[in-house]
Amino acid sequence: MRNTTYRKPFRLLLLLLLFPFCASFAQTITVKGVVKDTAGELIIGASVVELGTTNGTITDMDGNFTLKVPSRGKLAVSFIGYQSQNIDISGQTQFNVILRDDTKLLDEVVVVGYGQMKRSDLTGSVVSVSSDAIAKSVTTSIDQVLQGKAAGVQVQQNTGMPGGSSSIRIRGISSLNASNEPIFVIDGVIIDGSTGSGNDNALASINPSDIVSMDVLKDASATAIYGARAANGVIIITTKRGTKGEASIAYNGYVGWQQMPVKLDLLNLREYGILKNERAELGIVQKDSYFVRPDLLGNGTDWQDELFNSAMMNNHNLSVTGGTENNTYALGAGYLNQDGIAVGSGFK
Repeated sequence: MRNTTYRKPFRLLLLLLLFPFCASFAQTITVKGVVKDTAGELIIGASVVELGTTNGTITDMDGNFTLKVPSRGKLAVSFIGYQSQNIDISGQTQFNVILRDDTKLLDEVVVVGYGQMKRSDLTGSVVSVSSDAIAKSVTTSIDQVLQGKAAGVQVQQNTGMPGGSSSIRIRGISSLNASNEPIFVIDGVIIDGSTGSGNDNALASINPSDIVSMDVLKDASATAIYGARAANGVIIITTKRGTKGEASIAYNGYVGWQQMPVKLDLLNLREYGILKNERAELGIVQKDSYFVRPDLLGNGTDWQDELFNSAMMNNHNLSVTGGTENNTYALGAGYLNQDGIAVGSGFK
């Protein structure tokens, strides 16, 4: 009986000693931080969640977040196209989170007018052309990149001159009087899509080798983002950017020749004189004094050989990318010289 009486106060004292430790273990603190990518760009809309719970938030326009969590918990930070990170809080209140690109998910991400979405979550009609498909094509302007690579997109050249403009139609013609050309959005900058008029092509000044991806918005949702001028569709172009790390130098180029694949099988001068005389005897045409003795005539001039020739084409591209924690850079230079098959034409 005496032993029991002494044990009760001892247990009560032990509980009182352990109470502050338990209270400190479950203490809730406010953590703040910023989320960036490896290039130092702020990530807007990144998910920051207390691991294992529904307690979370997203980053604001400046990439910042604020969240109340237990001091011994963990944070799960994620964003589309990037590798997720689990971070031990360990009583810290300030975090600088760097998310790395997830190359396995990049092909599943589609750039739309209001950000980026997973292709599985996208409800609108979008066609994408990857950088691999662009690299395999031999084009002189970005409008030619879409030719034969995007379903529902028709690209027709207005002229055979190198560097000439093209008419782009997304799901057919929508107007008989107004323009039917889509608009181009290059890294957020809107460019008028009137490439279908005349021989000059403003888009020919943009190097196709600088393009990472092209996404074509084909449905009516494009007008909700860019207004009535996007009624004919929107072509969103994303160009290359610098990445953190040592300077990386890349070169690609090619040299080629172009020529007429097939020549028209025409009569030479002697054969034409014989045919002209035969038609004159039948009364179809008048007699011509130039062909009195066609057997004395030579082969004449082959105007196909005079007007068309084998044309040389040079294309060289050099790029330098790199950066530090705070700054990144991407420099590129390209040289294109395409002689036209027709005499007097070319693009440089």
